[in-house]
Amino acid sequence: MITSVDSVTGQETRFSGQITQEVEFLSSTLSLLRDSEKISNDEFLEAGSIQGGLNLLSAMISNGVEAEELEIQITSLKDRALLICQRFPNLDEKIESMRKPISRDS
Repeated sequence: MITSVDSVTGQETRFSGQITQEVEFLSSTLSLLRDSEKISNDEFLEAGSIQGGLNLLSAMISNGVEAEELEIQITSLKDRALLICQRFPNLDEKIESMRKPISRDS
């Protein structure tokens, strides 16, 4: 969870499209993990709150919300993600294991 949040909020310039892609990744990944019983329903629901928070962040960026408001949302999202990672220590690893590596063709 924290990896997803950090991957789209740690940059100086944040793009709504990039966050939307992460939301889509989380949505499909969480469904696959729950359906394959690799995560519990509780993990699925808790992680869904991060997905929703990222969705809100994307909408805020699209609507031109001031940077200060974005930072408040990001801080809240990171705090929530850290709490979820503490409650479910392997969840972040399970989610990230589903991420396809970026190919670097030279």
